[in-house]
Amino acid sequence: MMRLLILCLGLITLIPNGLYAKEIQDSISSTADKIIVLVRHAEKSASTSKDPSLSPKGELRAKSLLSTLEKTRLSGLIATPFKRTQETLHPMSEQRKLPVTIIDINSGITAHIDATVKTIQAQAGNVLVAGHSNTLPLIISALGGPEIDSIDEDEYSNMYILSMSETNKVELSHASYGQQ
Repeated sequence: MMRLLILCLGLITLIPNGLYAKEIQDSISSTADKIIVLVRHAEKSASTSKDPSLSPKGELRAKSLLSTLEKTRLSGLIATPFKRTQETLHPMSEQRKLPVTIIDINSGITAHIDATVKTIQAQAGNVLVAGHSNTLPLIISALGGPEIDSIDEDEYSNMYILSMSETNKVELSHASYGQQ
């Protein structure tokens, strides 16, 4: 009986993620020449460290990227030097055998945004970026996307999808992923 309950609870937790995955796949333009998927790092631990790892909830969210983006081809993964962005991309990196490109932040936020944009533009295919609440809006704007609202410190489920055409037309879609 207990096994059945655990199985049912496990399946229930997968249903919302499956719905979000379909919503996200539907929002990805099939006519786009390049897709850039941007997420904020997953939930971090309550550590007092300046560079905390992901919490157990954050680890689950990071793993949910696998099913959410299972039909999206990726050629690049981009993170910052912080553990939380790298750990957000780790399951994807392991599954797809893609290295995570680390973009330095020591030269300031403007240099970081510029370097991130150049790295994205140099990639031949689709890219997944794990950033921070203060960098994602700037990256989206620097890539030609519209201005987005600021991201609250307790928001982790946002996924921004930039569809870019060869003619530099940029479309932005927004979805949620992982457990709410």
